[in-house]
Amino acid sequence: MRKFAGNKIVVIAVLLLVSFAPSGLVFAGGSDETANALLERISALEKKVEDLNKKLEINSSVEAAKISDEVVQKKVEEVLRQKEETEGGLLKAVKDINVSGFVDTSYTYNTQNPDTSSATSGGGANPARVFDTEANNFNVRAAEVVFEKLPPDEGGVGFRTDLYFGSDAEVITPNGSARDQFDLEQAYIQLKPDGFKLPIGNWQWIKIGKFVTMHGSEVIEAKDNWNFSRGLLFGYAIPFTHTGIRAGYQLSDSLAGYLGVNNGWDNVKDNNRGKSVEAALGWTASDKLSFNLAGMFGPEQATNNHSQRALIDFITTYKPHPKWTLMLNVDYAHEEDGVTAGKDGEWSGIAGYLKYDLNDKISLVSRTEFFSDPQGLRLTAGNPQDIWETTFTFEVRPYKNFITRLEYRYDESSSNIFSPHTPPKSSDHQDTISLEAIYSF
Repeated sequence: MRKFAGNKIVVIAVLLLVSFAPSGLVFAGGSDETANALLERISALEKKVEDLNKKLEINSSVEAAKISDEVVQKKVEEVLRQKEETEGGLLKAVKDINVSGFVDTSYTYNTQNPDTSSATSGGGANPARVFDTEANNFNVRAAEVVFEKLPPDEGGVGFRTDLYFGSDAEVITPNGSARDQFDLEQAYIQLKPDGFKLPIGNWQWIKIGKFVTMHGSEVIEAKDNWNFSRGLLFGYAIPFTHTGIRAGYQLSDSLAGYLGVNNGWDNVKDNNRGKSVEAALGWTASDKLSFNLAGMFGPEQATNNHSQRALIDFITTYKPHPKWTLMLNVDYAHEEDGVTAGKDGEWSGIAGYLKYDLNDKISLVSRTEFFSDPQGLRLTAGNPQDIWETTFTFEVRPYKNFITRLEYRYDESSSNIFSPHTPPKSSDHQDTISLEAIYSF
């Protein structure tokens, strides 16, 4: 553009010179023909300049092309994809990994102010409890971080790892691991066999490693339960985790189950040379009613390969109305030589739940349980008893991913297992009031 503008100035200067020159003036050493030829050249240059100006005007009238956000995003994704392919490493590894977890804090008040000699902490103990064992104490119950990569839908391999911190971790730590406020709750490889059909049946998934039990109506993670405190059946009738192999099977649209072989009840390292088998069958009768029957069988005593323990776990859930949910859980276990050699042992229990969702932020829950431990094998070693409890929970979810609970629970036993601070020194019951706050992500 600067070159064209310069030419235009030269032409204009020549025209001015010619226009102001005397009529008879000719260039030195020139003639009329020479002057006419020069004027023709000037005219031709003027035309070229005019054509160039028109082109410049046309170009300046055209708006710059606009690039949409979608085009930019696609370009960025393409650059990242190329970078991932060339570099690989961490960027490629974490792309499809889902990260989730929660933080669970609480305070529990025992109206009997139990004797401090009954607990390892200074606040006294709550007998017949699983996790909330510290009376009159603030506590960080759990902090969990989960890393999970699901197998592709078309078939492939994924994994899951649950890192569990806090006082609850000490309870679920399996035999064979150090007991502290950390537990590798789950760590398994998951295969989806669609890419390579197994010889028999419609297998949906295979898990290899350590995973939580599939027995019981409650789980380790507080955020997925209805109450703050865990029930008697969850704590004393069933195991927490297993280490082994488990496979899921689909019989029909409404029937599904699983089969597995593992090291036994809460054993990351087997305590004998035998293995335990597990199985379950679930039936979704309708969108309101479902049933699940599960069981385990195998030797569980240390260095004892022949004394078998059997467990049957039954759960049914019924939702008669969108706001109401009812759940029933029944457990029965029998163990050969459970008391002494030649004398078998057993335990059993039943739990009923009722949940009413007042709205999308408030729920009311009640739970009533009965647990029988006639040989004192599960709840208090060497102390046969029958025990029951009832719990009422008021749950409020004021913000997304935030749960608060206020719970009242009453326990009563056929044996004086509770230890109030004031005489009498033993009691057959206890009352607790608890507050809980959970944030999940």
